[in-house]
Amino acid sequence: MSNKIWRDVCGMAVLAIGAAAILGSVPAGAGELWVDAKAAAGGNGSSQTPYATVGEAVKAAKPGDTITLRQGVYREAVTLGVSGTAAQPTVLRAAEGQRVVLSGFAPVTGWRPEAGGIYSATVDGPILALYVGYMPQPVARWPDLDQPMRPLGSVDAKAATFQDAAALPDVPCLRDLAAAPKSAMAFLYVSRSNAYGTEPITKVDLATRTVSLGKWNAQLTGKGDRYQFANHHGLIGKPGQWAFEKIDDRQTRVYFHPAAPADLARTQYPKAAVVLNVTGAGKQTASNIRVEGLEICGATRAGLQVGGCDNVTVTRCIVHHNANSGASSRRSNHVTFKNNIIFGNAFGLGVCSGQDCLVEGNEVCFNGGDGIDIAGNVSGRPDGEPTSSNITVRRNYVHHHYMFSHPDNIQVYRFVKNLVLEDNVQLLGGQGLMTEEIDGGTVRNSIIVGTGANAVIFGHGNSNDWTVENSVVGLGGWGLFLMDGKDYRFQNNIFWNGTLAEMEALTSDYNLFSMARDTHPMCLVSKPKWTRFLTPAEVAAATGQEQHSQRADAMFRSAPACQAIVSTSEINTPDRVAIRVGAANVSMADFQVGDRIEINGDGRLRRVTAVGTDNLQFDPPLPIRTFRDAFVWNWKNAAAIVLDLRPRDGSPALTAGRDKKPVGANLDIPAFQRGDFYGTGKRAIPELPEDLKASMPDPNNYYVPLMGY
Repeated sequence: MSNKIWRDVCGMAVLAIGAAAILGSVPAGAGELWVDAKAAAGGNGSSQTPYATVGEAVKAAKPGDTITLRQGVYREAVTLGVSGTAAQPTVLRAAEGQRVVLSGFAPVTGWRPEAGGIYSATVDGPILALYVGYMPQPVARWPDLDQPMRPLGSVDAKAATFQDAAALPDVPCLRDLAAAPKSAMAFLYVSRSNAYGTEPITKVDLATRTVSLGKWNAQLTGKGDRYQFANHHGLIGKPGQWAFEKIDDRQTRVYFHPAAPADLARTQYPKAAVVLNVTGAGKQTASNIRVEGLEICGATRAGLQVGGCDNVTVTRCIVHHNANSGASSRRSNHVTFKNNIIFGNAFGLGVCSGQDCLVEGNEVCFNGGDGIDIAGNVSGRPDGEPTSSNITVRRNYVHHHYMFSHPDNIQVYRFVKNLVLEDNVQLLGGQGLMTEEIDGGTVRNSIIVGTGANAVIFGHGNSNDWTVENSVVGLGGWGLFLMDGKDYRFQNNIFWNGTLAEMEALTSDYNLFSMARDTHPMCLVSKPKWTRFLTPAEVAAATGQEQHSQRADAMFRSAPACQAIVSTSEINTPDRVAIRVGAANVSMADFQVGDRIEINGDGRLRRVTAVGTDNLQFDPPLPIRTFRDAFVWNWKNAAAIVLDLRPRDGSPALTAGRDKKPVGANLDIPAFQRGDFYGTGKRAIPELPEDLKASMPDPNNYYVPLMGY
């Protein structure tokens, strides 16, 4: 399929979905083809004389065959389009108990020493990122991540230039950059769009502190905008940093300061556009295909891509460290993604233009943008492609999506109908759920907690007909819900530490409002115009809503007392953070010296050592200063961090619902965090190998990619 149909018109990748099976035996009557990365060339696909490449096996496969891959790393791009039947699908799988990696990474070889511990090498094509094993290496920057980004002064859109707001220091790295910018970039925070990106630099004039860009970002105004210089070998200042310099359209020179010389032998970069492409030939539809137990990584566009297919299942795979989407599905129906781990990609997984699809039992985490995307006609044309409908997203653990662009744990957009989100745990996101252009959605028995903006957005005047029931929604950075469409129904929920903005389009009752302080408003209502009320009786008298709701302590089994959001500020250091005061009822009075806090859900308790008018100090310090808005959860005197939002015995939540039934969700968060999504006591998703555990992003010692390149 054309590369173009795999991108949103806004330039964002649309993501994928998949699957429902476990590794099993070969169906009766099917053939089995074997592949072994260590085999000699010329094999026939038998167990004794396997093929050496996956491509050979796919080429030889017949409908309903099973292709079994033995342990190894397969550095090849694979296209799978051999249809099976519903009873006997075509299967591509890992041999049971063996680690099989489909890799789009290419090794970097031929390193030559330069001055100051730096090495250089030449690679084919562009390079988006540099890895040692599966550990991404930081691109060289000035100022580095341990310092604030530089504020912009005046801007000139016509000349495509901006000025630094202050004088630039006379230091060798900047002199090198100004003398020959080469492939240097400006890494930008654009305040107007609240997003990050990069643009190429053509000139730096240190005397006038003026930076000329090869491409102007129309959102730049200079007001609140910030920048860093990035990607120039003269900026490499410490081990681990790297930069590239474009030689021509075919080759790139890479500069790297390894932490140890042995790291050079393990360097690699994403090269293949798509690692595994499941698609039919031409306009033909591929159908009844299963992908099981594979590790998929190192793509520049998508690790796993499903297009123009019907009845495709992807299960128990680990999809990681792809430079764009982890997995993507488009114009495909009856696609299932089940029991996979999707992490460390630019975007996670999703479905676009699909009917009757299922996303179940996955852990989706630490992707740079959105976690799960459900989208319809992203072409933007009335006749572009089908909308999406009848999509179910359930029993997923989606967390830590808050770093770049406008990240959401789950996003829904571009015309989707009949979406069910149930039994999901969604923690720590820019938004927990962001929606637009949808008719008919249900959020049921879910937990949406810990966001930088609103916990849930039913937005843009076109996200309509939503039911939210038996869920816990709380700790929203700007509030719980933003609603500007029509037809919303809330019932049997726990709204935690956040004011509910009740619009005229909302019907809401039998909810429990659990607030940290008695002075927290329970609801903000549109009529009387933007009035805040403390009690259900006041809300009911004014609007007719919440007539049977309660305001009381939910008595969760284990939860932080409150959340505060760290604001981007120059005062931030590894042991001090500025707090966004006044948002979502946060007050510095909620923190006391001696309180134990957790930052960005890193699982580590730190002790508050000082409380200022708008900042906190704590010990032990973070590895590095916070990069963007960060989450501070106050656990008060807790000895350990265990988040469990099921009500304790005696909680009013156990009888606050309609017909005296419980409100909130009955999900066991600690079990979800162990990978047990079904309450069986067993992990439903694969165990991570040790090198992947080590590469799982640290929320407080972050990797910042070259955005947009």
